[in-house]
Amino acid sequence: MDVDADFDYLAQPLRETVRVLLVDDDPIDRELIMRAARGGEQLDLHFTQCGSSGEAKASAGRAHYDLAIVDYWLGQETSIPLIQEFQHKYNLPVVLLTGLDTPEVRRCGFRAGITGYLSKDALIVQAIESAALGVLYAGGARARRAAAE
Repeated sequence: MDVDADFDYLAQPLRETVRVLLVDDDPIDRELIMRAARGGEQLDLHFTQCGSSGEAKASAGRAHYDLAIVDYWLGQETSIPLIQEFQHKYNLPVVLLTGLDTPEVRRCGFRAGITGYLSKDALIVQAIESAALGVLYAGGARARRAAAE
């Protein structure tokens, strides 16, 4: 019995490429998020940036993304309708990003269907990778999406 072969499916390539749709109305915050995500040991995150719900919807309709990282506040509105559309129309998992880290915002996000959560106050590469990995591999989701493609 080859024990190592039994666990090959668990040991994916060290720097797996992940396509991320980043939605935040603040261009400085988008740059900070992308900088914080550099240098990770497990994921090579490729970002497409959007500054509004409209841009994000158009981008999601044009290209395939592995996940979206979406700020809670987009201008004068929350991103909850956008998150729900990503879930229902594009089957796109969402990590909610916010500088307003309260239990109410987290609860609202999870009720809307987010699969991960990041606070802008704790943006380090390990937190971003952990959130992305949790979204991508929860319940075998990444394998199911790969098989469907």
